[in-house]
Amino acid sequence: MSLVNASGFQAGLALGTASMASIGPNNLLIIREGLLRGRAMFVASLVWGTYAALIAASCLLGGLSAQFDPAFRTTLSWIGLAAVAWFALQSFRAASAAKCVEDHSGKSESERSCVARVMGVVWMNPLTYIELLLVPAALGQSFATSGARFEFVTALILMSALYCYGYAAGGGIMASLLRNRANLRVFDLLSGLILTGLAVTMAAGLAVP
Repeated sequence: MSLVNASGFQAGLALGTASMASIGPNNLLIIREGLLRGRAMFVASLVWGTYAALIAASCLLGGLSAQFDPAFRTTLSWIGLAAVAWFALQSFRAASAAKCVEDHSGKSESERSCVARVMGVVWMNPLTYIELLLVPAALGQSFATSGARFEFVTALILMSALYCYGYAAGGGIMASLLRNRANLRVFDLLSGLILTGLAVTMAAGLAVP
């Protein structure tokens, strides 16, 4: 289905599905929280709230997106590459930690600390702004009517809710199946490899003029 020929709602579903399929720092954060049996749904709600706000803001930004210097997005992409590489390093460090991982289900972390930890990942990840603010702003301008743009944004917000809470539930299912908390180290190792692959892919794309 071409995004150009699709209705606003269909285009939003297509873009939302693409975002769901892409595994980045934010999604891995939600899955890990479910695997830890921590505040998975609370974390998913924090991430989704940020996503919904950015997608809604993309409507206001749409009229200004054409005025942006192309170098701005390129710069943001390089910053995103550095952020992904840093998140990959943190995953490898977590995987190599010698001490046993604590079970967060015991409320060992306050809600304030949880908010700070989650928002630190989401807000410091430039890819969040590229995928949920700049790209929707640019695509939203391709629709001729405000109604189509509203459908596009609505579909994106609904899809973001689906994958935020879906990843949280998926992490919980993984925890039930794996049971052994040491498997979290395997997950951290895989996360590091996934993020490293993403960083290499981004670097290759940015290196090609």
